[in-house]
Amino acid sequence: METGDVEFLVMKAMSLELVKGTIDEVDQTVQVDWIMPRYLNKDHLNVLALRMKEWESKMEGVIKMLETKADELMH
Repeated sequence: METGDVEFLVMKAMSLELVKGTIDEVDQTVQVDWIMPRYLNKDHLNVLALRMKEWESKMEGVIKMLETKADELMH
C-alpha cells in the first residue's frame, strides 16, 4: 500500500464523517478522536491499524533513504 493510498483512505473516512480527528502531515501521524461505531467494527479497525503500521514502516524506510541520499549530496 502506498502512502497516498493510506492518506486517501483516512481523508475519505473523515469526509464521510466515519471518523473524526486530525492529520499531521509534518509528523506523518493521524489522531483519531471519534469513530462512527456502526460503520467501523473491530475487524475494520484492525485492518485500518494494520495498514497504518505498514504505512509507518514504509515511511521510516523513505526517511532513512532520504537522509542517506542527502548526506551523499552534501559531500
